[in-house]
Amino acid sequence: MNTQKQIFLIVVLVFIFTGGCAAYSIIELPSRAPSQVTWTKEQSVERGALLFANNCRTCHGIKGQGGVGLPLNSSVSPGARNFQNQDPLVLKANQALLRTTISCGRAGSLMPAWLKQNNGPLNNIQVEHLIDLITSPIDETLKDADGNVTSEGWLLAVEFAHNLNRETNGIVGGDTLDTIAKAHGLGPKELAAANNLPVSGTLKQGSKLNIPGFRGDPGGYTYNVYNNNETITKVAESQHVGAAILADLNNVPYKFSEAKGKATLQLLDQDGAKTTGLFPGDKLKLPQDTTYTVATGDTLDAIAKRHNVSTSAISSLNSDLLRGVDTAKPLDAERKLTLPPNAGVVVQTGQTLAVIATEHGLKLDDLAKDNGLESTSTVKVGDKLKLPTGTPYTIQTGDTLADVAAGHGVTAAELAAANKLQTSDSISPAVVLAMPQVDQYEVKGDSLEAVAKAYANVTKESLGKANGVAADAVLRIGQVLTLPADTWGSTPPDTKNPGTACVQHAVPDSSFAVLPGVGTPKVDTPVVAPITTSKDVKIDAHANDWAVTADGSAQPANKGVVAVAKGTAVTFTSVAGLHSITSNGKKDGDDLKQGTNRSLTFSTAGQFKITCDYHTEMLAYVFVQ
Repeated sequence: MNTQKQIFLIVVLVFIFTGGCAAYSIIELPSRAPSQVTWTKEQSVERGALLFANNCRTCHGIKGQGGVGLPLNSSVSPGARNFQNQDPLVLKANQALLRTTISCGRAGSLMPAWLKQNNGPLNNIQVEHLIDLITSPIDETLKDADGNVTSEGWLLAVEFAHNLNRETNGIVGGDTLDTIAKAHGLGPKELAAANNLPVSGTLKQGSKLNIPGFRGDPGGYTYNVYNNNETITKVAESQHVGAAILADLNNVPYKFSEAKGKATLQLLDQDGAKTTGLFPGDKLKLPQDTTYTVATGDTLDAIAKRHNVSTSAISSLNSDLLRGVDTAKPLDAERKLTLPPNAGVVVQTGQTLAVIATEHGLKLDDLAKDNGLESTSTVKVGDKLKLPTGTPYTIQTGDTLADVAAGHGVTAAELAAANKLQTSDSISPAVVLAMPQVDQYEVKGDSLEAVAKAYANVTKESLGKANGVAADAVLRIGQVLTLPADTWGSTPPDTKNPGTACVQHAVPDSSFAVLPGVGTPKVDTPVVAPITTSKDVKIDAHANDWAVTADGSAQPANKGVVAVAKGTAVTFTSVAGLHSITSNGKKDGDDLKQGTNRSLTFSTAGQFKITCDYHTEMLAYVFVQ
């Protein structure tokens, strides 16, 4: 083929290609563009549904019906804002409101800022996905499980939530033989005695320990110390020494195995089958000379009750620690040393004024002032500071009497004498009580009600039904529980949004409305008690209102006012959402979950303003005469 023909052919092919592209642009692209837009929107809604199931259902309900958060799906929450309205102007306003609210949160409420730039977890695109879900139009051909018309997005959100619930389990928490042994100092001292070693100190790498025999392994075995940082206590815990002592003492069936330093103690039932743990309420005998390590929140009354001994029996064995304590108030769970009268502070590496104040239970300003310093002053290693007479020192992990003494400019002998100790004694941050003989320690464990409290809308009844047991059933500790299919997720956090994310949401609505140039001060209208008293009063909580019904007569939402006689019981029911019953600013009991009710008896005369901590618009008044 000559050059002229080649050029001609190339020109023809170019014209054909150009014509084809033009035809594609004119004919095909316009027909494909709408379907591409639709596909993109559907993908965004689907992603929004997954984001909602993972992040939002805890507060807004599994299908947007509202809970702690306001309802977002008007098809299942009549009276809620209609975010599905497709009128262009309304849709634009809804999208703007949602964008700001999701990005900034709402000041003074439990709605946090979700946008990453405002310290939230979501990026801008993910926020748009959520907006597309919430504002997607209702499809009259689609219905949810309750027969309500809905959208494909909300059906997907429910499906994703159900999948998450199937992959999540509740667990009955409580005592195990290992935790009971650890709290009572069982294991380390027995292991130390079997090897003629002190309990304190680290073990040398390569050394060997004799694990004493027990029912699960009568001959005992040798444990090889693999690391330099191992201690008698760590080895005793990893080899279940204390747990085996308890099991043997109480004839608890178990199977023990050990291989290459890894030990397993598996509890069995009376038929020899593997089981998860003890039952709450089981009674255990503890060895003689048992101690107990005080945990945060423990009271002397509670400790005595759990061990089925008297408070006086514990106090008599711990007179120095428990002299004059209120048996009903929490004990100090951090051990303190009495400092000799001549003690001060010799600043050590890493110490600041604030650290020193905390370790001695002092206010930073007071410590600084006593030493002629500012609270912001810097102290150097070796500086000497004065302490008020009688100041105690809170023991820190790793402390020795010698170290504490050097840090306070006194001798170890002086410090030991002030605390009735020997200079060779080890010290620990734990407060350890000597205990009388304990024959009936009561095993602590969760009830179904306690497990249900960890989830937003789960009750002991719904949890029991999901697991085929009665609501008051006592289950073994460690048992895995199936969550109800409609679980919203974990209990919502109670942290209120400080309003620092965006200027327009930096203050609550009630305050924003009265800022200069924005609104006028709100004046509360005095509420007058009704002339007649009502005998049958019901107060229902919907997504964002209290609805009062007095003797069969319904009153306007959030405007209910009723008078009752002293001793009248009022029934509160959550028809929709999760609410608190707050009377004159004081919350009454646990949250009121959807579908549950509670009866409150008003036995004191007065005016009671009923609100909800989660929904500030909710309001009702009860006058008790």
